[in-house]
Amino acid sequence: MKTVVEKRYRSRIDAVVRAERLTDKITKKMRLAEHERMDICIAVTEAINNAVQHGNQMMADKYVTLRIECSDNTIRITVCDEGEGFDLDAVADPLTPENLIKPNGRGLLIVKSLMDDVDVLPSTTGTEVVMVKKR
Repeated sequence: MKTVVEKRYRSRIDAVVRAERLTDKITKKMRLAEHERMDICIAVTEAINNAVQHGNQMMADKYVTLRIECSDNTIRITVCDEGEGFDLDAVADPLTPENLIKPNGRGLLIVKSLMDDVDVLPSTTGTEVVMVKKR
């Protein structure tokens, strides 16, 4: 059976906590192992934080959409912002020596390390991050 939950949040930092709570609630209902729930929650908080801060530039009149689709063996999470998009190839590699001490820039790396599949789809009307975790 497939379940779909979708929520829209104003681009405020409290969206991160609210999205994490919703994600935790859903992953508990799926009876995922604690380490899987933690991985998914961390990935969602990183993606929501990026959408609020970088995508929507903290503009409260813009929204971030979180869509969670659950099936028996997969959870698919989509985070969309309403920003101007970005060039994915222009994102600095956080593992190069000059970037290792920077205080930010690791969000996508973290998301990709925690989820099984990650697609980042930037456009002029926002960015969509699609994350998949298989059971």
